[in-house]
Amino acid sequence: MRHSIGSILALAAAAVVAGAQSFTAIGEWAADAPQSVLAALGARFDPRHARYAAPDEATVRRVAGRVDGDILDDVISSWLAHRDTSTTDPAETPPAAIAVDGKSLRGTFARTGGAGVHLLAAITHNTATVLGQRQVPAGSSEITWFQPLLDTIDLTGRVVTADALHTTVEHARYLHQRGAYYVFTVKENQHRLHGLLDTLPWHEIPAHITSGSGHGRSERRTVQLAPLGDFLGYPAIDFPHATHAFLIERYTTHHTSQKRSAHAALGLTSLTGRYAHPAHIGGYVRSHWHIENKLHWVRDVTDKEDQSRTRTGTAPRVMASLRNLATSTHRQAGHTNIAQALRHTARNTTRALTLLGIPT
Repeated sequence: MRHSIGSILALAAAAVVAGAQSFTAIGEWAADAPQSVLAALGARFDPRHARYAAPDEATVRRVAGRVDGDILDDVISSWLAHRDTSTTDPAETPPAAIAVDGKSLRGTFARTGGAGVHLLAAITHNTATVLGQRQVPAGSSEITWFQPLLDTIDLTGRVVTADALHTTVEHARYLHQRGAYYVFTVKENQHRLHGLLDTLPWHEIPAHITSGSGHGRSERRTVQLAPLGDFLGYPAIDFPHATHAFLIERYTTHHTSQKRSAHAALGLTSLTGRYAHPAHIGGYVRSHWHIENKLHWVRDVTDKEDQSRTRTGTAPRVMASLRNLATSTHRQAGHTNIAQALRHTARNTTRALTLLGIPT
């Protein structure tokens, strides 16, 4: 009754962009915010004391626990997508890609057991901008929420990458209907499909080889791409709109221990033409894990998300959504080290507002 929903959420967003990790920290940031910042965020003006009043921590927490998570995520993702100015020349580069993956908030799991909050998100490969997020209800599966998540995103001409859980006939048809391509991996538990891919004559197919060194290890990657079609005499692989199968093998040597490891992954893609190239497929599969490294890992380690014990209503999801907003906004501003970006923003109250495009 005293504060508008919009001003409370705007204040919470600015605080999280400045590094606040909890509702307590948001309340403290609001209490310390100067009058000019509170005014810019739409805080209530108290005529009796002739000053702008900030909501306390309890008010922010209550609002966060009652907000419609889908609406908040759609607003945040739409705003981020509008600000994502990265461009690619379709004539020179392969299609832009979107990675889809889920994350459980471990702090929301009850001590007595039971399911916690599980969120399915979609981010861009190149800028790690969050384009959408949906909560997977307890007892449901990521598979069920794959399409509702992507319904909110423009997929035309884009590539969607996902782990083997989402390598389904329904998802392949859905992406084709939306004008998108897919790059899906296939695991051994998908017995029939994996067996067919494994019987392809990979020993006859040329390999694209790359190598590199970093993080105390050397790695050699080989990517093979097999066009699918009866004219080649290959085993028939009945998967909707699949144009090529691929095999990626990775050989790693750790410099200190000299320990060696090998990993192989089979998969399918609907890419056609010159973009169905081993180098592009290898790049898509490798960049898919940006959603782990540039989003989930940041929320776990930098934002300490899994240490939070917030469980009331939609509050856990709202905090995750605000963290998505903060991480994506900092990356769009050119920051690669999010922890450093948060410290930089925290040193000046108006920096968070500038990042969010709020005039001060």
